[in-house]
Amino acid sequence: MSDHDRRPTNVNVTPVVPPATAGGGNGLSFMVGALLVAVLAVGYFALGMPGINKAPNQAQAPDRKIDVKIQQPAPATPAAPASPAAPRQ
Repeated sequence: MSDHDRRPTNVNVTPVVPPATAGGGNGLSFMVGALLVAVLAVGYFALGMPGINKAPNQAQAPDRKIDVKIQQPAPATPAAPASPAAPRQ
């Protein structure tokens, strides 16, 4: 038998690292952007579409200018007392 071992005792292994990709987060960015647009659209319609003029046939609240005048009625003049009846004879 031979004392020679065929297996190497010194092995140089270079790790293989895949190259970095430039567009790894495009899908996530698209989803975040779509969610942002959806939230803004829902908020716009939920707040009553500010910036759009109201339609002329839409109910309008009356003006809040209220003028209240209270007048006390004039005092009633008392009726003249009835003249006494002439004595009968």
